[in-house]
Amino acid sequence: MPERAILREHFTGILDAAQAAATEYQRLAASADDAAQKDQLLRLARDGGRHVQLSERLLEIVNE
Repeated sequence: MPERAILREHFTGILDAAQAAATEYQRLAASADDAAQKDQLLRLARDGGRHVQLSERLLEIVNE
């Protein structure tokens, strides 16, 4: 049981960081003037969204 608590804490930290990064990339993309820079930031935001989904799934597995 303590292992699950450690994993839960670890994955929650990863989830928080992934959510913050995805949000920041979205914010930066919205304010970018250069099209290439905007595209790259949007790609990073999408990748961050996938990291959020994976982290949420890991938490679901740990909580089962």
